Amino acid sequence: MALIQTTSLRAARVAMLQAAALVGLSFLPIPSDWVKSHRLMASATSNPSDRADADHHATGYYEGLVGGAEGPDGRGELTLKLMGKPNGWVRFNDAGVVRHLKADFLHFELIPKMDSVLFGQPFVTNSHGMHGPEVSVEKPPGVFRIALLGASMDMGWGVKYQDDYAYQLEGWLNSHAEHRGFASTRKFEVLNFAVAAYSPLQRLESFRRKAKEFKPDLVIFSSTMLDTRLSEIHLCDAFRINADLTYDFVKDVVARAGITDAERQLDSRGELKGKDSIKRKLEPYHWELYDDVVATLAADCRAANIPLMMLVIPRVGKDADASARAESLGRLKAIAGRHALPIYDLLDTFDDIDPAELEIAAWDDHPNALGHHQLFLALTHKLVTDQGRYELLFPGRKAIAESALPEDLP
Repeated sequence: MALIQTTSLRAARVAMLQAAALVGLSFLPIPSDWVKSHRLMASATSNPSDRADADHHATGYYEGLVGGAEGPDGRGELTLKLMGKPNGWVRFNDAGVVRHLKADFLHFELIPKMDSVLFGQPFVTNSHGMHGPEVSVEKPPGVFRIALLGASMDMGWGVKYQDDYAYQLEGWLNSHAEHRGFASTRKFEVLNFAVAAYSPLQRLESFRRKAKEFKPDLVIFSSTMLDTRLSEIHLCDAFRINADLTYDFVKDVVARAGITDAERQLDSRGELKGKDSIKRKLEPYHWELYDDVVATLAADCRAANIPLMMLVIPRVGKDADASARAESLGRLKAIAGRHALPIYDLLDTFDDIDPAELEIAAWDDHPNALGHHQLFLALTHKLVTDQGRYELLFPGRKAIAESALPEDLP
């Protein structure tokens, strides 16, 4: 997901910034070899305090991404230039691909029928505001629909939709039966409802307002290690724009957290006066809210007779430490277990690959086309070995035993 700089890497880049200012080389990009070697050193020396600091800066990045601020550490154009920012790059909020919703809990959404450029790649949305090809609301006969709920990684930040893992999944599903030598008249559509910086609550709201109307046959709820931070940003924004909190369980948490009207007032810049205090008060409730989101979505899906599953995906170069991701992953698995949901852990997908090969930029840990292909491979390998999900997709067919899984994608 969003950029997370380790302490050593930030310090090194600050030193470069100072040196560049002294010698007048303000816009000289950092050599790729330097970025690669320092990234590896930073990873090798990471510790829990570094990771906590990294998550703090990730929050700043997403606040900048959504709100148009300077981003992490208030970085300006000079710093971003030194980090290799291309001249044509703009922040998500400034790219003209989203519209903000007045006093609305969803807060923002992709603009329908966009044909633009985001991070140097074509960014196209269909008439329903999905980063993907055109689809009809009415499901054609013989079509099995999968609705993907997620954030920027799932949306395909920095890649064209034809390269994102959701689109690749659709293509694979439509060719798999023939590849394995059995007949199937079923066609598949993977509808990508993910939007950059969407919190778990916004994913739930997106299902209720949008995805449900398309009558999906399977819903995939995608999670990352930064979801609690996205929840924090989203709720602060909901307070800032005076949106109704919509869900009773959210209102209950806000009441029990003791968030006051005074804290929700705005200063002269239109920012929350008590933002830091609100964040501190909400922190103990993040996982409770997450559980409530999944419980509500699971109940909605059960009522509509729609299977639901969870997915956990990594950020490039940021979730490779198994011990660091263990607590959040354990909580997500516990939530899935409480609501009897299958959950696929894809967090090790990038572990053995140099991050420089997978990220869209040295300063942005969203996966590039190769990274999305790796996610697609990891997801499909899980699907073909999971009898429950495989038979849902291909009725009457047996999944492939893990021991018999071929090296190439089946």
